Amino acid sequence: MNSDAAFDSKLTRRACLAILFAFLAYCLDNMDWNFLTFAAPVIAKELGFSATQMGYLLGAPLLGAGIGGVISGWFADKIGRKKAMIATLIWFSMFTVLFPFGKTLPVLFILRFLAGVGLGAQWGIGMTMVAETVAQKFRIRASATIQCSAAIGPIIGALAVQRILPIYGWRPIFYIGAAGIVLAICVWIFLKESDVWLQAKERDAQGKTKLADLRRMFEPGIRRRLGLCLLMMLLVGYAYYGSMSWIPSWLASSKGMGVVKSMNYMIALNIGGLIGFLLIGQIADRWGRKLPAYISLLASVAAILIFVSINNPSALFMFAPVYAFLTYPFFGITGGYFSELFPTEIRTTSVNTIFNVARMFAFFAPTILAVIGAKTSLTFAIGGTSVIYLLAVLPLIFLPETKHLKSLSAVDVSGHPQ
Repeated sequence: MNSDAAFDSKLTRRACLAILFAFLAYCLDNMDWNFLTFAAPVIAKELGFSATQMGYLLGAPLLGAGIGGVISGWFADKIGRKKAMIATLIWFSMFTVLFPFGKTLPVLFILRFLAGVGLGAQWGIGMTMVAETVAQKFRIRASATIQCSAAIGPIIGALAVQRILPIYGWRPIFYIGAAGIVLAICVWIFLKESDVWLQAKERDAQGKTKLADLRRMFEPGIRRRLGLCLLMMLLVGYAYYGSMSWIPSWLASSKGMGVVKSMNYMIALNIGGLIGFLLIGQIADRWGRKLPAYISLLASVAAILIFVSINNPSALFMFAPVYAFLTYPFFGITGGYFSELFPTEIRTTSVNTIFNVARMFAFFAPTILAVIGAKTSLTFAIGGTSVIYLLAVLPLIFLPETKHLKSLSAVDVSGHPQ
């Protein structure tokens, strides 16, 4: 069996395949999230749903992701990253393809909820597989590359909807979800299981450790890290999802910027995000995980404050890529960094729990911002998320730096990297 990937000095073919499949899986994840968003007006009109009913439908995957993230994380720690990736790809593909056949709100809600269970799995499984496969010096760049799919997925989804919806209606859009089954087959054929996990499996067979032992999450060192990471992601998730959900409406109502919903605005926004992801990976692999995380959080504070202070629609459009360049990169660090904080036996459970519980609670962020906006203004509500980004710095202070971590097979939960 090969030694831990942390000791390798090259980006191997095996590592590249792991990055590719994790990237494609998360790209499908992000495409699927956006399919319903783009098609929502047409679906609401055809099926006679109110705005409130569509809100429930749009939020259903977030709720499913919170549950699916925890379950799939345990699943990946118990039976392996590869098998879990295959199973969850097939799961969310199946319920995405079934969605257009629903005709009532309860049925459609359940189908989106179940799709969300599978969607919630992809990020953590892919990130831990890659973290355990690539060399240490490439780990955050690999994490950031995968996170680029959060920008690329919506662009591809928007272009697909633009071409399919006017001619064929909204239902065929969701048939694209079948691509997940094709990807699952490719993973089964070409991707090898993580050596780090296989080593843990051997220790489990010898009685030296126990895979997917949830009791370990309550050990003081692990519990502390889990709590700090979760708090940080809850704050960032609230600020990010809350502000992004209302920015289009705010631009249209307060700034008279009708172009906001155009494909051009989305492409400009996400191009900035792509550049930010790639740059933060370079910085984090060279200078450490925490310094760029601090910078990205503080940059998000500045981006929000500048954004809400701009009044000219043309200037707002020009600032779109800069806004994404400053606010997106934090997510490019977290996959690799969180993977370095937890033991192999519960790594995916921990990473998926952090990301998806935060994403589940982000379901409430738009509503909270709406209440604040109603009492003050939407400008104040969105601008106020800058304070939340600033608060997210606090838990980061108490987390360890992991740049010099030698092996993912022996993570020291006392706070000192080995």
